[in-house]
Order: sequence, then C-alpha cells, then structure tokens
Amino acid sequence: MNHNRLFRNTSNKMIGGVASGLADYFQIDVSIIRVILVLAVFIPVTFPVTLLYVIFWVVMPDGAKRSNSMEESHFSS
Repeated sequence: MNHNRLFRNTSNKMIGGVASGLADYFQIDVSIIRVILVLAVFIPVTFPVTLLYVIFWVVMPDGAKRSNSMEESHFSS
C-alpha cells in the first residue's frame, strides 16, 4: 500500500478502518492508535474525539476501493 497517502484500511477494521488507516500511514501498530483514541475520548478537550473520528471516516477514502480500481485499470491497459 502507498504510505504517502492516508486511506482507511477496511481489511483490518473494527468500526470504520480509520485507526487502521492511521496506523498504516504512520507505520505503527494499530493497537496503539486504538488505545490512544479510546483514552482520548475520556480527556476533556474542546474538540470531541468522536466527532473527529466521524470526520476522518467520511473524508478518508477507502484504500481497498482504490487498490481494486487501480488493478482494473492496470489489467485493461
């Protein structure tokens, strides 16, 4: 997978693939990202982490769909 772009990893997802996509992007274990997200929910901040997760879920493209479309265009050439 291309590590220069941020994609949701829906092949290793729990909810939406956001944590897995972030872990792939930063090349760290997905458990670390998941623990950070869960702990961040309990920290009182001005911008709720849950809303940030939903925004990432909507904005980040699905990496599986991207790789499938690239393979189809590669084979058709």
